[in-house]
Amino acid sequence: MIAAMIIACEIGFWLFVLAGLACRYLIGKRRLGGVLLASTILVDVALLIFTTIDIRNGATAGFFHGLAAVYIGVSIVFGKQMIRWADGKFAIGSPGVPHLLRNRSTERHTRGMNGSCG
Repeated sequence: MIAAMIIACEIGFWLFVLAGLACRYLIGKRRLGGVLLASTILVDVALLIFTTIDIRNGATAGFFHGLAAVYIGVSIVFGKQMIRWADGKFAIGSPGVPHLLRNRSTERHTRGMNGSCG
C-alpha cells in the first residue's frame, strides 16, 4: 500500500508542477501558477501523514517506508531546484514568453566595450 502512495505522490508532484506552469504561461494566471507550484509541498506532507498512520496502525517499517522517507528528503532538498528547472524549460518553450529565465551561471557579463571592469 505504501508503494502505491509513493507512486501517487510522485505523480501528484509533477501534476502540481505542470498545472502551475500551465497556469503561469499558457493561461496567464501567474499568481495561481505560483500557488500551485508552492503547493507541491502538500504532496510531501500527505506522504508523511500516510506513512505515519501506516506505522501507527501496526505496519512494520520496511523497505517502502524507508523509500518514502528518502522520497520526502529528496523532494525537500531538491524540489525547489526541480521546479526552477521545469519553470525555465517551460518558459523557454512557450510562445510569446520573453527569454528571461536563461541560465545565469553560463552568461558572461562585461562592463564596457573592451571587456574591462573599469
